Amino acid sequence: MATSRRRGRWTTDSEQTRFSRLERPPSLTARVEQLLREAISRGEFADGRLPTEMELAEQLGVSRETVRLAAEALQRDGLLVKIRRIGTFLRAPTLPERIERTPSTVLGYLQAGYQASRGQEEEAVTRLVSGLMLQGALEEAGRAGFRLIVQHTMQTQVSQVFRALHRDYRLRGVIFSSYGEEKLLRRVAGLGLPTVLLDHDLYLPGVHSVRDDSFQGARDAVRFLAELGHRRIGFINWRQTELNPWRLRGYRQGLRELGLPRRRAWELAVEVTKVGASQAVDQFLCLEPRPTALYCFNNSLAKLVIEELDRRGLKVPGDVSIVGGGGEEAAGLTCHQADWFDMGRTAVQLLVRASADRAPQISQHIVAPHVLRPGLTTAPVCSTGQREREPPTV
Repeated sequence: MATSRRRGRWTTDSEQTRFSRLERPPSLTARVEQLLREAISRGEFADGRLPTEMELAEQLGVSRETVRLAAEALQRDGLLVKIRRIGTFLRAPTLPERIERTPSTVLGYLQAGYQASRGQEEEAVTRLVSGLMLQGALEEAGRAGFRLIVQHTMQTQVSQVFRALHRDYRLRGVIFSSYGEEKLLRRVAGLGLPTVLLDHDLYLPGVHSVRDDSFQGARDAVRFLAELGHRRIGFINWRQTELNPWRLRGYRQGLRELGLPRRRAWELAVEVTKVGASQAVDQFLCLEPRPTALYCFNNSLAKLVIEELDRRGLKVPGDVSIVGGGGEEAAGLTCHQADWFDMGRTAVQLLVRASADRAPQISQHIVAPHVLRPGLTTAPVCSTGQREREPPTV
């Protein structure tokens, strides 16, 4: 019997048998492309940004090359746009849900903490001040109809925490409190996300800031002590000098303006802990000549120094006057103080305004004033101390 094969089927003289055409399984690239299309249609990328190729590859169990090829197919179809070194984003015209959705009312708030180098206890640098600023921010956010998502983390983990926050929420803007790492902030600004630094500043395009005027506060503290007759004024600074340079600059400027002597040995840098205060007093007692007054980085450090001086048998203000540089409330302490609560409110107000304006904005930098509060820890220097020969200015 004669047989023949025509276009995938066999025929005979007596009968004809038909087979269905075999379908090839889709490639991995095609499957990833389809998954991304479906995710886009469901609005799963609410912030308009896709995870990185590496993150998608890990989630889907495929190679980065497969993800890249799938994304390129979607770019050719006009669904995605890839911006070099920034990320892959949805094209606005392909997202009709953006017209239907109301703008996000979620603001991010990242509070950085700082670990002491000895022991596990966090330094008392930002704890109390950050609490007041956060209260002000929460109140203002609620008043303006916004939701504040708050995350506290050590300063070394801020970048990772921000990435998670940005991934999980459709943020309208973000506040970085007590933090100023330039590399991360440039990346955040590159995302087009309105950004405010609170209790810090950096002059970067698109990054706003609200901080206290501790430079002027330090100048006022030096002038106040000078008016009491003190000419040898030391400064006990926080060890993280690069994170808050303004008090040191104000202290030096105050001495310079009044023609008072300055010695590097009188500028001590320690942790804001009991151990740090003990080290500061050790160094202070070894100074010759010894300052008659000490200006401390913040009120927490001032309190710890006063306790350590008392333990060593030195009286405040009888043997040495103490001024605090602001922060926690300390009864009887001479200090300068800012309105930290209002700074938190101001940061949210600035962020809301920035997020409402789609056009590029000129960065605003707001500086909150300090007010000097005389207390019981300062007194006029004794007359014999004033007759001592003044050391040369260094």
